[in-house]
Amino acid sequence: MTNIDIQEICYSGVDNNCSITPPDIEVIRERVHKLPSGYTKTLVNSLKDAFPDKFQNEEEAYMIFDALKAVIARGIQNGDSVDLEGLGVFRREQEGGKSKVAFYPQAALTDID
Repeated sequence: MTNIDIQEICYSGVDNNCSITPPDIEVIRERVHKLPSGYTKTLVNSLKDAFPDKFQNEEEAYMIFDALKAVIARGIQNGDSVDLEGLGVFRREQEGGKSKVAFYPQAALTDID
């Protein structure tokens, strides 16, 4: 499966049209350093800090975020509901003749006070 952000990166395990292709770390590094402050940057840094034995820098942690986006996008493209346990469900819906992506959070997220 091709990554939706970096077309030359490929993920395996989803279909047979693709094999693992190592990412161009310079492209990843450039993208990470251009991230504005916000939740994406917070997520990347949280992954790096939570798993110091797995991620040595922001670039490595960002690749997990890229993989997550690619899996969600591929599932939606295939017409599937993408259920991420503990987070919620992404699915394509029709509204007014247009297709949109809807997200339905799990109760644990909606019950936050």
